[in-house]
Amino acid sequence: MIIKIFVSGHVDDLYALALLFPEGGYPGLHVVTGLQGRKDGRMDKVTDATDRQTFVTGDACLPLVEAAHGAASWIAREILAPLNGYAALADSNFVPVTPVSAEIQYQGGGRSMVFGEGAPRYSGRLITVDRHPNLAAMRNSRVDLMTIKPLAASAALVIAGPPNWSEYYRILEDIAGDMGVSLDKLTDVNLAKREALNGFKAAANNRPLGRHGASKRNSSLDHSSLMNLIEAREFVRSVVTKWLDVQCGGAMPTDRVDGGPLRFGLDSQE
Repeated sequence: MIIKIFVSGHVDDLYALALLFPEGGYPGLHVVTGLQGRKDGRMDKVTDATDRQTFVTGDACLPLVEAAHGAASWIAREILAPLNGYAALADSNFVPVTPVSAEIQYQGGGRSMVFGEGAPRYSGRLITVDRHPNLAAMRNSRVDLMTIKPLAASAALVIAGPPNWSEYYRILEDIAGDMGVSLDKLTDVNLAKREALNGFKAAANNRPLGRHGASKRNSSLDHSSLMNLIEAREFVRSVVTKWLDVQCGGAMPTDRVDGGPLRFGLDSQE
């Protein structure tokens, strides 16, 4: 039996998944794409997007076989969640891909299911998921954790999703709880530096689109001095990465390879 979950998204993100999850790379799942690319220094770049068809296949797709019609889309998303999550950690620009259809092929027949329409989008950025050999070496342990520990998958997907102060704050509280401390004590378990943690808390509590309403915000603060959402996303990404290092061992590369300089010590690798 062969099961294929066809996915849609930016061609750069589709190609990134194919680089991260080649056949034989991770047990039970791999990504096949018609996109063509090449190395550009340490990075990768899509060079031919004529054939954008991309699908996920492998034994881990088997739950789709018994899925009721209304549940198939959610099951497909659950299958993709660890792949999207790890890719978001490996590439700070990654945007999760979504399932649009599936095919189940077996001897003597087959069937298909449609989840929704997705128009491929081309952005042409450099792809960073293959910039360091440790990103592939550490893939399996972290994806395995995301399949058995919901907090791990949720944390990675929060980073991959739209920037949101409340979601960021909540996932950090959950990670702190998993480590047996409060959010303010993430520094005690070496998941955060004090300057960045304080900057994040001040912004999350006082930005107009932060956690609190106007009555709880300090209106006297200079908002230009507060952490912005780009900096907050990078801070949360670093905490999640270090937490996964604790869970799985090793040290996943956390170098930032795009964008301008960030404040609050976020560009420091120490």
